[in-house]
Amino acid sequence: MKKQSITSKILFLFIIFTIIIIGIFWVLQDQFLNRFYIYNKVKQVKGYGIRIHEQIRDGNMDEEIGDYIEAVVEEIDGRMLIIDSNDNIIYQAGRVHMNRAGKIPGIYLKQAREGKVQYYHVLDQQSGHGHGLGQSKHMDLLTVLVPLENQIYFFQTPLQPIEEAVAISQKFTLYLLFIAFFVALILSWFFSRTITNPLLHLNEVARQMGELNFDVKCEEDRGDEIGDLGRTLNFLTEKLKNTIEALREELLKERKIDKMRKQFIARVSHELQTPISLIRGYTEALQDGMATNKDEEEEYFGIIEGETIKMSNLIRDLLDLGQLESGSFKINMESFNIITMIDQSLSKFELLKKEKNLRFQMVRETDWEDVIGDEYRIEQVITNLLQNAVNHCDVGGLIDITVQEENDRIKINIYNDGKQIGEEEKEAIWQSFYKTEEGKKGTGLGLAIVRSVLQLHESEYGIMNQESGVTFFFTLNKSFS
Repeated sequence: MKKQSITSKILFLFIIFTIIIIGIFWVLQDQFLNRFYIYNKVKQVKGYGIRIHEQIRDGNMDEEIGDYIEAVVEEIDGRMLIIDSNDNIIYQAGRVHMNRAGKIPGIYLKQAREGKVQYYHVLDQQSGHGHGLGQSKHMDLLTVLVPLENQIYFFQTPLQPIEEAVAISQKFTLYLLFIAFFVALILSWFFSRTITNPLLHLNEVARQMGELNFDVKCEEDRGDEIGDLGRTLNFLTEKLKNTIEALREELLKERKIDKMRKQFIARVSHELQTPISLIRGYTEALQDGMATNKDEEEEYFGIIEGETIKMSNLIRDLLDLGQLESGSFKINMESFNIITMIDQSLSKFELLKKEKNLRFQMVRETDWEDVIGDEYRIEQVITNLLQNAVNHCDVGGLIDITVQEENDRIKINIYNDGKQIGEEEKEAIWQSFYKTEEGKKGTGLGLAIVRSVLQLHESEYGIMNQESGVTFFFTLNKSFS
């Protein structure tokens, strides 16, 4: 299908509109101008008859009335007769050379006697008058019969050559058509450009949107429908831009999570494979009687038990994380002593403390001890953060727990000496299955569990790099709000 521009369509419509208007004017002029002229002549003459009759009825045919009649006759450039009920002419005025025209056809006279205004045309032949000897001039006369009471007022007035005037007017209209055509051409071009320029701009904005370029905006500041369309397009552009950016971020996030899940599956498979292989190997050794004495047999059972505990802890963490992230888990909010909980949690790491020659330290900067939360889950948070601190703390390093008071909340800071965390990893370490180092202990689920628990408590939490280490922190409410 051939494409047509809006400019050419508007130009075409303007031209058609101009031709139709002038055409209608032409037809009306040709068909109705002559009739309209006759109608106004009859109406004018009837008015004269009514006024003359009123003056005659109120008085006698005095000199003043005669002067008025003469003025009327001069105005219509014809003559006037007053005919009584017996068809006698009781008064006449005007040109006397209209003798032939004075014969009234019976049908019109009869209609006039019945009270109906009648009019008809007659031809009056005049001799000479500037046309030379032997020449004659034919004049079209309009005869009007105005019945008033028992009298008929007879008027004859020459009709101006209206046909000639119509012909001249039509010729002028033809010239007007050509002029109007070129004027319409110029105006239509101007108006079409005024309308189409902003539409072309909007089309360009829409095309850029189709190419996913959402930086272009409609700059047309108008108060009409085109302006409304521009503002709607700008709103849609901004909305699509934000939506696509959000989708890109979400897609990137999903890709990262998917990558971490794949890594996790590989790591879990490896970590499960090792204890399973050990358990299987030592079980077969026991079955085959390879343990030579009681002590060796107990050592085999100890290894099997340790690997079983390791697998149990891994499965427990997976179940905890799945329950916390499902959205169906409800925490049991209650008041408990946070200082006591920290002391109990520290005691669990005495063995690891000795292995890495670590120093534990707790600093209380407030006398407030009670907080609101799920006691079991908050203990899990502290335990996981302490485990994380122990795993990353330098040998012989310090692990410092500081309890502070911030308005209506208690803030717990857990610091460990060691390598700082990169800015790009500060968000990633809270995700499930993430590990900063391939050789790091654990499964990458501890901090993900911490994040889920603290989010359920609506706590503030985060990481801060220190001069020689890292601090993890979180907050808990001091009382029910």
